[in-house]
Amino acid sequence: MSGTISADALGRLRAAKAAMQKDGDIREILESRDSVVDRYGPQFQPGQIEQIDEKVLRSFLLIENNKHWSGLFRQSNRICADMTATRAALAALVDESRPIEERTRPATEIKGLGKGIITAILLVAYPNKYGVWNNTSESGLIDLDLMPDWPRGASFGVRYAAINGVLNELARELEVDLWTLDTIWWYLSGDKEETEVDSETPLTADSPTGQVAARFAIERHLHDYLFDNWSQLELSRDWDIYVRDGEPDAGYEFPTPIGRIDLLAKHKHESKWLVIELKRDKSSDAVVGQILRYIGWISAHLAQPSETVEGLVIAARGEDKLHYALSAVPSVSFKSYEVEFRLKDGPSFDEFSRP
Repeated sequence: MSGTISADALGRLRAAKAAMQKDGDIREILESRDSVVDRYGPQFQPGQIEQIDEKVLRSFLLIENNKHWSGLFRQSNRICADMTATRAALAALVDESRPIEERTRPATEIKGLGKGIITAILLVAYPNKYGVWNNTSESGLIDLDLMPDWPRGASFGVRYAAINGVLNELARELEVDLWTLDTIWWYLSGDKEETEVDSETPLTADSPTGQVAARFAIERHLHDYLFDNWSQLELSRDWDIYVRDGEPDAGYEFPTPIGRIDLLAKHKHESKWLVIELKRDKSSDAVVGQILRYIGWISAHLAQPSETVEGLVIAARGEDKLHYALSAVPSVSFKSYEVEFRLKDGPSFDEFSRP
């Protein structure tokens, strides 16, 4: 066993490797590896990627084609806005004559090309050399205490080289390929959500189970909506979603050792951070405790001593318990949201047939 990977970490990963084989969806992902690599690998090679067709690149970003990563498509328009620059950056990325620490730099300068897309392309281009670094794998590494250390201000390339070293070591120890290792991270992430259920919304005739479930589903989409449409929100006047070198989506589901922050933002003009949490199906006590933990972690590990950290809870409505709890925490505020869905009568037959 490697001296840098604990027996506990390897044990948990081996258990997940064995357990996920029983999941039909997981088997489908694992079995799709060769078809995805065969389809896109040649397109991502030096000498080819310099002329890659925009349609090919866009198609790879769709889950139905890459079979593995569901959120890549959100950046399609930004990545393809200047295909000349994107092709040049991708050509540098897959050029094995240069160290990985150097050749990732041009890619990180393309808007939308974050760590998840950059490293997914590398994996498909070189399946036996490069692992995927995204929020899911990072959360797994953090949870197992396997995240490497690097100096403050380290470039994306330096950080990825260190993480890729750990990913390759894990793949060797587990006797799996890097595609399968990435699937293990996804499998492990399935049980990381808070489990304390909201008991403050009674399931009565006025609030049946189906309506409550629908509200929770809306809040899942609300998370993506807030991130994808941030510039159109009132919050964007003062706050930017947190970004860092090579990670334009760093503030989306920001991973920490104590869980993922739904959205993390920084103030445009003041030395302040904002932790945003959607209440979803958590109880008021759970969501307040959770956001306070995240505020404490950001204060201790990311914010400078001169910076402050605030919190924002977003929910469909605020129950008395939530408002009383937040009234005792001035640094945490609350916003509600509204979703309107209406069916309108269409034109009458007479109106439709009128010349």
